[in-house]
Amino acid sequence: MTGEGRAVGPREACGVAGAWGEGDTAALVRGMLIALQHRGQESAGIVVADDGGFAERVQFGGVREVFPDDDLPDGAGSLGHVRYSTSGDGRRGAQPIVLGAANGPEPQLAVAHNGALVDPHPAARELGVAVPDDLTDSEVIAQLLYVSMSGGRRTLAAAAGAVLPKLTGAYSLVLSDGERLVGVRDPHGFHPLCLGRCGATWLLSSEPAAIRDVGGEPLRDLEPGEVLEVNQQGVSSARLPVSDVRPSRCLFEYIYFARPDSELGGRSVYEARHRAGRALGADAPPPKSSRSDAVVVAAPETARAAAAGYARETGLPLVQGLVRRADTGRSFITKGQGARERAVRRKLSAVPSAVSGRDVVVVDDSMVRGTTMRTLVGMLRQAGASRVHVRIAAPPYRWPCFYGMDTGRPEELVAAQVPVSDLADHLSCDSVEFLGVQRLVTAVDGRHRGFCTACFTGRYPTATPSTTEGTP
Repeated sequence: MTGEGRAVGPREACGVAGAWGEGDTAALVRGMLIALQHRGQESAGIVVADDGGFAERVQFGGVREVFPDDDLPDGAGSLGHVRYSTSGDGRRGAQPIVLGAANGPEPQLAVAHNGALVDPHPAARELGVAVPDDLTDSEVIAQLLYVSMSGGRRTLAAAAGAVLPKLTGAYSLVLSDGERLVGVRDPHGFHPLCLGRCGATWLLSSEPAAIRDVGGEPLRDLEPGEVLEVNQQGVSSARLPVSDVRPSRCLFEYIYFARPDSELGGRSVYEARHRAGRALGADAPPPKSSRSDAVVVAAPETARAAAAGYARETGLPLVQGLVRRADTGRSFITKGQGARERAVRRKLSAVPSAVSGRDVVVVDDSMVRGTTMRTLVGMLRQAGASRVHVRIAAPPYRWPCFYGMDTGRPEELVAAQVPVSDLADHLSCDSVEFLGVQRLVTAVDGRHRGFCTACFTGRYPTATPSTTEGTP
């Protein structure tokens, strides 16, 4: 690891939400968490600021399991979290984290965190705070903020300004001390956090689609490095005291993680995926020998827009060759190779009448471990497909993510272990091609700046566990 090579505890990549103002803030947060369930399926939690401190319910399971109805405490403010773990023991790390006792001499603090840090222990030592090595990134953030606030030394927003610039990595945070709600986005802006409003209540959410789902209006993204505070007086904003930090929005949010009806950085996720599919169709059409009877099939659900773009560009029909069964989670965020293979077969089935006797171009948004695609190719062949050509609307994924995406170790990344020229044999398909990095960036945002492409290029915007300086 960076620094002294200490191990980092379980790390989080999740969805966060918060509400402050009039009305039933906990019910609004519950609704937003349901809308963000695709970002995490292991645990859910809500903390409500009431008269005496915090009322909390944090449990393992989906949002509707943990909160089966809207019978939640009343309070001026609430914050919530849905989680999947990116490392370590999946039974640890449920959030929000609450520190401090109600009505005690020290403040209380509630923390909901999306992202992952790159070895936070050197920063803790610099701040003079002893934290166990096995704490999650989120627990380290909570401890450092709490110590900075203790004794009335700093307000919550001031503690964020003192602590967070010393940390390296990704953090989109929703925080509360019972008197205010604070949203913070790291200076790189790796993962999204947006502000909205529902009547007189202010909302924070990982995605604007969740704000719309509860009847609210998304207003804007928090800027990278912004500290936004909501209290009885209204909304105020400040910046973390950092300089010379390059915005590095996560491309994988656009490719896979975010809902297609969200906008990130002012760009429609759906339109970005559709444009990526069209670029892929222009650059990597199926072989001419397959054009007469070829059909396009999406690897549902996140590749539907890319497949539609590919079909439009190539002029091939888009058919529903794969069907997703209801009430199944995302195999990408299922832990373990065998579990992922079982999850793919549980959630998807091929449609023989759509693919039998035809050449199939199966379009997916990305390929990380290759588990899903290898399984899908086998299912399509079993359903009678004559040939199966794989087209990926992203570049080969070769480097691990240190900022909160569960992409595994380098040895788990299929494109890092198998040459592209051998991938067709590895996947048991007839051909496989990818979209180039610059073509993808153009599809997301034609301005070509402000993105993290590390998983595709190996150029990390910060120090990583194997380097002492960020790669330019």
